[in-house]
Amino acid sequence: MSELFEVTSIKALELKNRSIRSATWSGVADKKGRITDTAIELYGNLAAGGVGLIITGFQYVMPNSVAMPYQAGNYSEDLLEGLSRWVQAIHARGAKVMAQLVHTGSKANPELFWKKEAIWGPSSIPDPLTGRTPKEMTHHEISQVVEAFAGAASRSKRAGFDGIQLHGAHGYGINQFLSGAANRRTDGYGGSISNRYRFLGEILEAVRGAVGQEYPVFIKLSGHDYFEGGLVPEDSLYVARRLVDDGIDCIEVSAGSRASQNGMVPSRTKIGKGEDEAYLGTLAKCFKESLDIPIITVGGIRSPSVIARIFSQGIADYVALCRPLIREPHLIDRWKNGNFEKAACISCNGCFETALDGFGVTCKVDRDAKERQC
Repeated sequence: MSELFEVTSIKALELKNRSIRSATWSGVADKKGRITDTAIELYGNLAAGGVGLIITGFQYVMPNSVAMPYQAGNYSEDLLEGLSRWVQAIHARGAKVMAQLVHTGSKANPELFWKKEAIWGPSSIPDPLTGRTPKEMTHHEISQVVEAFAGAASRSKRAGFDGIQLHGAHGYGINQFLSGAANRRTDGYGGSISNRYRFLGEILEAVRGAVGQEYPVFIKLSGHDYFEGGLVPEDSLYVARRLVDDGIDCIEVSAGSRASQNGMVPSRTKIGKGEDEAYLGTLAKCFKESLDIPIITVGGIRSPSVIARIFSQGIADYVALCRPLIREPHLIDRWKNGNFEKAACISCNGCFETALDGFGVTCKVDRDAKERQC
């Protein structure tokens, strides 16, 4: 476990260990995306538990890209004060924090919009999960999204975030442009994987222009969509190489979406044995062997022995967890203090139920146990 607790640096970002809280929607904002006291409490408790870096749940960069109830927003200067308060609470408890930025594209939920707006996507084809058909974005609208990412990145830096992560996975906007299943355009943004990369390339260029070359910029990238016509590893590795050339600092390799086939969703259940863990490790290793930047692996990581294997086999440079840290916010400190029992999380996905009501993610097993005691 010694490698887990090594101090490392990515540009100006110094991390006290190699553990990362992977971004997950947490249900901690109000109906216009403003940070609430629930966010301060939940993330402050997590920050005190020893994790090296927290990546927030996805923050939407335009009002027409809110997808989940009580999702945090980063689309207006009016939100800067709340974002700053959020960062200060995390820093005060000893953790570093990055803002994950997203335009959700066709997965936006118009029932959550507070004014009438169209859903945007790369092409006017029904979303496989929601069934809603977006408006195909014009070149002007694409430029608006690019500018919105740059504005959110600038706002994040001014709020005190230690870096940003672009959300390029799980069937959301960037992933939609990269995926041949969602992108049927016939202009310079569609067709070949080189053209489909153009949208992401313009976002990264605009973000770099807004935050400078030394500010850490990561991406969560789908290595495989597990969906007919979607990204496969060959295409994703091409995208990753382009990203490295264009100045990305670190890639978190994820895969799938809630619409993926054969159960290949990002947050899988039934992780009972060591061999069930790190289910995206093989994919991450392909990126690690092909690229000369840090790689994060995510997906069902529960045990110190599995983490040790990830590092010893050169699968990735960092390990990202989320659901285990919902049940045990102080899990990393527990391991650091010598208790190497695997995480208590049973991977039931019940933690998201309370977030739907704006109370933040909480462990369903613990909630049920408390109810039985009452």
